[in-house]
Amino acid sequence: MRTMRSWAVFGGGMFLIALVTWAISIRDETATSLAQRARGTPPGLARVKLSGKWGYIDRSGRIVINPQFEEAGDFSEGLARVKMGGKWGYIDRTGRFLINPQFEEAGDFSQGLARVKLGGKWGYVDRRGEVVISPQFSEASDFSRSL
Repeated sequence: MRTMRSWAVFGGGMFLIALVTWAISIRDETATSLAQRARGTPPGLARVKLSGKWGYIDRSGRIVINPQFEEAGDFSEGLARVKMGGKWGYIDRTGRFLINPQFEEAGDFSQGLARVKLGGKWGYVDRRGEVVISPQFSEASDFSRSL
Protein backbone atom coordinates (compact mmCIF):
# COMPACT_ATOMS: atom_id res chain seq x y z
CA MET A 1 0.00 0.00 0.00
CA ARG A 2 1.20 3.47 -0.83
CA THR A 3 1.28 6.05 1.98
CA MET A 4 1.03 9.78 1.56
CA ARG A 5 0.94 12.73 3.96
CA SER A 6 -2.26 14.74 3.91
CA TRP A 7 -4.11 17.33 6.02
CA ALA A 8 -7.65 18.59 6.45
CA VAL A 9 -9.35 21.27 8.54
CA PHE A 10 -12.21 20.13 10.77
CA GLY A 11 -12.93 23.45 12.47
CA GLY A 12 -12.43 24.96 15.86
CA GLY A 13 -8.93 26.02 14.82
CA MET A 14 -7.80 22.39 14.80
CA PHE A 15 -5.93 20.67 11.99
CA LEU A 16 -5.92 16.93 11.55
CA ILE A 17 -2.58 15.73 10.19
CA ALA A 18 -2.38 12.07 9.33
CA LEU A 19 -0.62 9.51 7.19
CA VAL A 20 -3.25 8.25 4.83
CA THR A 21 -3.09 4.94 2.98
CA TRP A 22 -4.59 4.34 -0.43
CA ALA A 23 -7.96 2.62 -0.36
CA ILE A 24 -10.20 0.89 -2.86
CA SER A 25 -13.54 2.62 -3.31
CA ILE A 26 -16.39 0.14 -3.41
CA ARG A 27 -18.34 2.59 -5.57
CA ASP A 28 -15.96 2.83 -8.51
CA GLU A 29 -13.28 0.25 -7.69
CA THR A 30 -10.42 2.64 -8.35
CA ALA A 31 -7.41 3.09 -6.11
CA THR A 32 -7.88 6.64 -4.92
CA SER A 33 -7.04 8.27 -1.61
CA LEU A 34 -10.14 9.40 0.26
CA ALA A 35 -8.02 12.24 1.65
CA GLN A 36 -7.56 13.54 -1.90
CA ARG A 37 -11.30 13.54 -2.47
CA ALA A 38 -12.43 14.83 0.91
CA ARG A 39 -12.74 18.49 1.78
CA GLY A 40 -12.88 19.46 5.45
CA THR A 41 -16.27 20.17 6.96
CA PRO A 42 -16.61 21.32 10.58
CA PRO A 43 -17.28 19.69 12.90
CA GLY A 44 -16.30 16.16 12.05
CA LEU A 45 -17.76 15.49 8.60
CA ALA A 46 -15.97 15.91 5.30
CA ARG A 47 -17.28 16.09 1.75
CA VAL A 48 -16.13 13.25 -0.45
CA LYS A 49 -16.62 12.64 -4.17
CA LEU A 50 -17.06 9.05 -5.34
CA SER A 51 -18.13 8.01 -8.84
CA GLY A 52 -18.83 11.63 -9.71
CA LYS A 53 -21.24 12.23 -6.81
CA TRP A 54 -20.72 14.00 -3.48
CA GLY A 55 -21.44 12.58 -0.03
CA TYR A 56 -19.96 12.88 3.46
CA ILE A 57 -17.54 10.84 5.57
CA ASP A 58 -16.72 11.04 9.26
CA ARG A 59 -13.23 11.46 10.71
CA SER A 60 -12.60 7.71 10.55
CA GLY A 61 -13.32 7.71 6.80
CA ARG A 62 -16.67 5.92 7.15
CA ILE A 63 -19.34 7.07 4.69
CA VAL A 64 -22.20 8.58 6.72
CA ILE A 65 -24.17 10.20 3.88
CA ASN A 66 -24.01 8.23 0.65
CA PRO A 67 -22.57 10.05 -2.38
CA GLN A 68 -25.65 11.11 -4.34
CA PHE A 69 -25.33 14.86 -4.87
CA GLU A 70 -24.16 16.76 -7.96
CA GLU A 71 -22.48 19.32 -5.70
CA ALA A 72 -22.20 19.76 -1.93
CA GLY A 73 -21.17 22.43 0.54
CA ASP A 74 -19.79 22.37 4.06
CA PHE A 75 -22.09 22.09 7.06
CA SER A 76 -22.93 25.46 8.55
CA GLU A 77 -25.21 25.81 11.57
CA GLY A 78 -26.09 22.11 11.24
CA LEU A 79 -27.12 22.19 7.57
CA ALA A 80 -25.26 21.66 4.31
CA ARG A 81 -26.31 22.93 0.91
CA VAL A 82 -26.46 20.19 -1.73
CA LYS A 83 -27.42 20.13 -5.39
CA MET A 84 -29.71 17.42 -6.73
CA GLY A 85 -31.61 17.47 -10.02
CA GLY A 86 -30.03 20.80 -10.91
CA LYS A 87 -31.46 22.58 -7.84
CA TRP A 88 -30.03 23.38 -4.39
CA GLY A 89 -31.53 22.37 -1.06
CA TYR A 90 -30.30 21.74 2.49
CA ILE A 91 -29.68 18.51 4.40
CA ASP A 92 -29.01 17.74 8.06
CA ARG A 93 -26.15 15.56 9.35
CA THR A 94 -28.15 12.39 8.67
CA GLY A 95 -28.61 13.29 4.99
CA ARG A 96 -32.31 14.11 5.36
CA PHE A 97 -33.56 17.09 3.37
CA LEU A 98 -34.82 19.83 5.69
CA ILE A 99 -35.26 22.19 2.75
CA ASN A 100 -36.01 20.42 -0.53
CA PRO A 101 -33.98 21.27 -3.66
CA GLN A 102 -35.67 24.28 -5.27
CA PHE A 103 -33.08 27.04 -5.58
CA GLU A 104 -30.96 28.07 -8.59
CA GLU A 105 -28.08 28.89 -6.24
CA ALA A 106 -27.62 28.79 -2.48
CA GLY A 107 -25.20 29.95 0.19
CA ASP A 108 -24.25 28.63 3.62
CA PHE A 109 -26.27 29.44 6.72
CA SER A 110 -25.01 32.37 8.76
CA GLN A 111 -26.84 33.74 11.79
CA GLY A 112 -29.86 31.55 11.01
CA LEU A 113 -30.28 32.69 7.40
CA ALA A 114 -29.03 31.49 4.03
CA ARG A 115 -28.99 33.43 0.78
CA VAL A 116 -30.84 31.69 -2.06
CA LYS A 117 -31.50 32.54 -5.68
CA LEU A 118 -34.97 32.16 -7.22
CA GLY A 119 -36.08 33.63 -10.53
CA GLY A 120 -32.65 35.18 -11.02
CA LYS A 121 -32.88 37.21 -7.78
CA TRP A 122 -31.36 36.67 -4.34
CA GLY A 123 -33.28 36.53 -1.07
CA TYR A 124 -32.94 34.77 2.31
CA VAL A 125 -34.53 31.72 3.95
CA ASP A 126 -34.46 30.48 7.53
CA ARG A 127 -33.62 26.93 8.68
CA ARG A 128 -37.20 25.79 7.99
CA GLY A 129 -37.00 27.01 4.40
CA GLU A 130 -39.35 29.92 5.06
CA VAL A 131 -38.61 33.00 2.95
CA VAL A 132 -37.55 35.75 5.36
CA ILE A 133 -36.43 38.31 2.77
CA SER A 134 -38.06 37.92 -0.64
CA PRO A 135 -35.79 37.34 -3.64
CA GLN A 136 -35.30 40.87 -4.99
CA PHE A 137 -31.56 41.52 -5.10
CA SER A 138 -29.10 41.13 -7.97
CA GLU A 139 -26.36 40.26 -5.42
CA ALA A 140 -26.32 39.02 -1.83
CA SER A 141 -23.78 37.89 0.75
CA ASP A 142 -23.85 36.00 4.04
CA PHE A 143 -25.05 37.71 7.20
CA SER A 144 -22.29 38.78 9.57
CA ARG A 145 -22.92 40.36 12.97
CA SER A 146 -26.63 40.76 12.13
CA LEU A 147 -25.86 42.75 8.95
